[in-house]
Amino acid sequence: MQVLIIGAGNVGYTLARTLSRHHSVMMVEQDEKRYERIVETLDIGAVNANGANPRVLRELITEQTELFLAVTESDEFNMFACLVAKQIRPEVNTIARVRNPEYLGGVLRSSTMGVDRTISPERLTAAKIARIARVENLIDYESIPVLGLELGVFRITAKQDAALFRPLRYLEMPAGSALVVIHRNGQVLMPGDTEHLMVGDTVTIVGRPGAVEEFNSMLGKVRECKDFLVTGGGLLAEHLLTLLECEGCSVKLIDRDETNCKRLSRKFDRAVIINDSGTDPSVLRNENVNMADALISTAESEEENLLSCLIGKHLGVPKTITKYSRREYEKVFDMSGVDAAIGYYHVVANEIVKQTVKDLEILLLMEGFQEFMFGVTVTPRCRLSGTLVCDLDLPGRSTLAMVVKNGGPVVPTPDMALSEGDVVLIYAVRQDIPRLERMFNTRIPQGP
Repeated sequence: MQVLIIGAGNVGYTLARTLSRHHSVMMVEQDEKRYERIVETLDIGAVNANGANPRVLRELITEQTELFLAVTESDEFNMFACLVAKQIRPEVNTIARVRNPEYLGGVLRSSTMGVDRTISPERLTAAKIARIARVENLIDYESIPVLGLELGVFRITAKQDAALFRPLRYLEMPAGSALVVIHRNGQVLMPGDTEHLMVGDTVTIVGRPGAVEEFNSMLGKVRECKDFLVTGGGLLAEHLLTLLECEGCSVKLIDRDETNCKRLSRKFDRAVIINDSGTDPSVLRNENVNMADALISTAESEEENLLSCLIGKHLGVPKTITKYSRREYEKVFDMSGVDAAIGYYHVVANEIVKQTVKDLEILLLMEGFQEFMFGVTVTPRCRLSGTLVCDLDLPGRSTLAMVVKNGGPVVPTPDMALSEGDVVLIYAVRQDIPRLERMFNTRIPQGP
């Protein structure tokens, strides 16, 4: 597939790295420094030009161009670029990055606007943060609606029930769910009957809707999470407040920008908006951050978010959640003890893969793009029909998480036979992907 991407910021760069592994990618960037970064670090075509200029697009869009992505920081620029692309080649599939909540309605996706689909990193990130914030022990979450499943990542702490630490063969998982993988001290462990959980582990489960809440209760649910303190008042915070208010949550927001505070005060009736610094310990203490169920830091600066979370932890908040847009901060937040750090680039990569990868039922890029959850249909091409689960020769660090039979998810058992049309959900590390591609006769994009 030939792909044309307009804009080489964090979002565009991530998309280019992800898609270029399996597609022919051309990128257009007007800023010279960003253009040079593309040329120096990515093996793709690049043009230093205005990506909404009709003359430029006429030269770049060909009969082979199937996907057009406009992902600059300007919504209007992106929409205009998609409109021009549609006029040049009506068959091209256009996706526009849209940040402003007022632009995210269905009016954009019409023949007159030229936008087939929209992608909003802020809205996607806000939805993920809201889900994580509402479930006490949850630190990561992915919805898999196409298979009727959800995936949750939990951290095991010392406060949890001692019964949880028995061998896994005695662990009664919620109905229709399975424990997929354990991460311990940087190691990836596949769950076996003799394995047991330890304090500090993070565990990934997958199951039917409701499994995340049920597993959270197994861990020893202490509180219903509904009171939140948010620092930073940008577009991400606006999306987040909308979601939390719809769920009946109580929210305080602190932002040093007076204009942001006035805008949010006009839009939200129930949220308490405070014009002050979210990195000032006295401000967080005066606003009783220790009484909140979670501190959520959404400022544009990673440094501010890190500082807010560290101060919140020091003052006794039980859970800290933040976002970042630069990959180098992923390990920093993890080492600093922040409970959940959501990467823009990670959210965007997963969304664009969902929208562009046709051979797989689902593909989630996880753990810094070093681990993957993918679903593939059993077809005559892979010659696995009739194979028992116990006879599947999966690589050592891969596991069969779930099987979807006749449209319904089923926890696999050793004597289960795979049938043509089944969807098998596999969790794997990057090193095992080539072997799994051969095994299932498919291609699996591996992300940046």
